[in-house]
Amino acid sequence: MGTTQRIGSGVKNEPNWANLTSSVTSVAKAVADIEEEDHKEKPTEPEKIEIQEKRYSTLLKRRDAHVRSAYERLIKIGGGSKNISSGNSSKVGRAGIKSSGKLVSFFSSASSNGLQTALTEIGFASLAGKTVRDVIDYLITFCGDSATGMDETAANQAICEVLREVESEADNDLNNLEDLFKVYTDGDKLSELLCNFFGVYIFEYLSERLEERLRQMKGEAIAKETFDHIKKDILGRVTRLNQNKPVAKIDWAGPAGKNEIERIFEAVIKIEE
Repeated sequence: MGTTQRIGSGVKNEPNWANLTSSVTSVAKAVADIEEEDHKEKPTEPEKIEIQEKRYSTLLKRRDAHVRSAYERLIKIGGGSKNISSGNSSKVGRAGIKSSGKLVSFFSSASSNGLQTALTEIGFASLAGKTVRDVIDYLITFCGDSATGMDETAANQAICEVLREVESEADNDLNNLEDLFKVYTDGDKLSELLCNFFGVYIFEYLSERLEERLRQMKGEAIAKETFDHIKKDILGRVTRLNQNKPVAKIDWAGPAGKNEIERIFEAVIKIEE
């Protein structure tokens, strides 16, 4: 996932990450307790069954509460959802806004001007002899960031994930890929893609910061299960956001497009608040 920076609560010019670390560690403890409960012998007496079911329910609620706490503390570190979604936070958000802006700009150009013209504008040579994988690989590099900080690494991971999904949809056919850019831009799919991008981005930022430390503290298996659950939780919230948001025609090439990117980013962050 990239280089994980060491957590310290007293590093000069760094935010205090102790509370966030504590929240994620508490998620891991709840995950370990749930796993332990899963492996216990199941009672047969009705009274003991009820006690075990109540304990299991309590553990699930405790885990989910700690996950929510981790989101809240990350957002507090970033200075609030509005600060993050506008790209004004020095901790998290800038790389996400930058990469999503490049992504939307290209989709809009490919939809309006055609795939070859849009690719030429960003320095890609002729499509002759090229594959869908060639185009997607180039776009991942173009939309990504060469810097190696946590913010940039998280944005790069998210760009890669959502563009690989587009690649899969194109089914190795450049004509399909060109049609997809228009379908995404003309309909509501680009908004959905952005929601997914920002969901993955938030997850990757958390894991970049904390997964290695958690692995050292709790072991490989619990660390993996903990972050698998966090990702599932975030993307589940994003799915519900996509289902509930109004369908709207957006001029992605104009100022409305930039505003919509920030609006979607803030909506994704707020479902974590």
